[in-house]
Amino acid sequence: MIKPAAPTQQGFTLLEIMISLVLICLVIVSVIQLSSANLRNLATSDDYIDVLGRANDKMRDVLELEKFEEKSWKETDNEGYVYDIAVTEIEKERTDALAVRLMQITVTVSHLKNRGAKTVTLKTAKLTSKFDALKNDGKDAAPKG
Repeated sequence: MIKPAAPTQQGFTLLEIMISLVLICLVIVSVIQLSSANLRNLATSDDYIDVLGRANDKMRDVLELEKFEEKSWKETDNEGYVYDIAVTEIEKERTDALAVRLMQITVTVSHLKNRGAKTVTLKTAKLTSKFDALKNDGKDAAPKG
């Protein structure tokens, strides 16, 4: 006599289904965490780009000033951006015999937002004429009548 064949298993056991669901959930949670981290990084970089653009605009404004003298000042705009500006003469000993002055301009822009304070500092140098400075000083000192 022939023995009937043992019944073969059909389908998955409950344990196999539970393990596969746990693995799928782990993968989904990892993808969501990576996505949210990327979104936070994008928002932070947008803030830095905004502050950098404002610092660039302020640097252009300072470079277009007609009278360049050593001074520093602080400004705040309506949107809460704080600008620290400093103009200083550098390399004095090297330019004493020349008719020019080398001025260093430093612009620091900072802003406190929900995601923390963002600060950007830009530095540049500008070559100015000593004669223009003397001429401007002479105009300012002339009596007005």
